[in-house]
Formats: sequence, C-alpha cells, structure tokens
Amino acid sequence: MTLPPDDPSAGTATSDPFEPDFSPDPDEPPRLELWATVGDVPPWGSVLVLLACGIVFAAQAARGEVGDSTALMAWGASLTGASGVDAAWRCLASIFLHGGAVHLMWNALNLLMFGAAVEALYARPGFWIVFAGGGGMASAASLLVRELRGGASLSVGASGAIFALAGALIVSAVRLRTRLAPGRARALGAAMLFLVATSLAGGAGTQTTDHVAHVAGLLAGAGLGLVAPLSGRLRLPGEARSTGSGPVGVVAGVLAAMALAVSFALAMLRGLSTP
Repeated sequence: MTLPPDDPSAGTATSDPFEPDFSPDPDEPPRLELWATVGDVPPWGSVLVLLACGIVFAAQAARGEVGDSTALMAWGASLTGASGVDAAWRCLASIFLHGGAVHLMWNALNLLMFGAAVEALYARPGFWIVFAGGGGMASAASLLVRELRGGASLSVGASGAIFALAGALIVSAVRLRTRLAPGRARALGAAMLFLVATSLAGGAGTQTTDHVAHVAGLLAGAGLGLVAPLSGRLRLPGEARSTGSGPVGVVAGVLAAMALAVSFALAMLRGLSTP
C-alpha cells in the first residue's frame, strides 16, 4: 500500500504516541537547577557544630570520662529531675555530648550530609533555626517522656537535631515543587524519606537509642522547615523577593546560634571544673 506524502499543514507526527510533541508555555518561568544554584554554599555552620562536638569529646577523652554517666551529667546531659533553667540549657548542651567514638562518628557523617543540604536550601540563619530549635524540642520531648516513665535517666547526642534537619529537607521538597523540575523535587523528597526511614530502622533494635528524640526532632524540623526562610538564591528569574532571610529570619538565626554557643560554653565550664 502506498501512503500519500505528508501534508505540511497537518503538523508533524511523533514517533512515540506516549511522548507527544510538547512546547513549553513561553510565559512559564524556567525551572531551577538546584545544585547549580546553591551547590557551592560552604557548610560552615555544620562544620562549626561538628568542631564543638569534637572539642567536647576530646576534652572528655583527655580526662578519661568518655561514656562515664556521672561525667556526662556534669558536662550537660539531659537529665530527669532537672527543671527550669537547668533543664533548658541541658536540652541544648546535650547535643554536643556523645557516648563514644562510634556514636560521634555516625552523627558527624549525618550532620555533614543533612546540615550541608539545609545550609544550601535554607541559608545559614535557617540552619541555626532548624538545628537549635529542632534539637531543643527533640531533647525536651525526650525528657518529658522519660519523666513520665519515672526513674533516673540521661540522654546525649546530636541525633535529635540531625533528624530535625532531615525533617526540614523533606518539607523543602514540597516547598520547592514549583521551582524545580517535578522529577527533581520528587527525587529530593524520596531521597530524604529513604535516608530517614533507614536511620529510624537502624536504631529500632538498639535499647540505647532515644527513639522519642528522633521522632520529635523529625516532626519539629518539618514544622520549622515550613516557616524558615528559603535561600534567596532560589528565586525564579523575574520573581519578586519572596524567599531569603529577611530581618526577622536573620535575628531568629542569630538568637538560635547564640543559644547553642551559650549552652556549649556552659558545658565546657561545668565539665572542666568538675574534679
């Protein structure tokens, strides 16, 4: 059978009926290439937190106090029975404490991974808001549950704050869905969900894991990720300044960083002054 020649007026047929020709709307702004836009942001905040954790651990190791419950209490572990200002500073100071080298190394790897991404997407003020706010709420939730259970107990580690960073990253995938190509936004959200799920599952069989702090940190980070300002670099071309840390965001970030710094200083002073 002989087919007639193509009629130019009929348009061009596609070779695949499932992938028709598509011309983007000329009025639609181009999508962002995420890591080309913010991938060069240095994670100084994450590195600073990791350095503080390393300093505390090195000081404890030099004094032979690594893993010593009595020493951890002096250094600022989150304790049942503490109240008021004493409980408040411990909720943040406990972030810098770790029960051993493996505990520190595991949290360090996750902090550098999640923290660097939050600093890129939310900028540094957003990082401090999520890390300090989410970490503090995770510690407070853990303390409340342990108080309700009764008995003496303590909790240390940065994992609650790290899960807060992960929660903020999951939310960022939703907030950026109109700025990124759909596949990129879905990949970002799926990657974060996978990492969080494997982290939760990895600690499920360990009695020393503070599951309450992990879940509370994740939820707190998601909540803070909804309101924390995204990086100003993530505006689409021609878009009004709807992202970026304004004065309120900057002030909140500075206050969060100061709260962490004060708690770290108190941990060092109390820890080193204890015989």
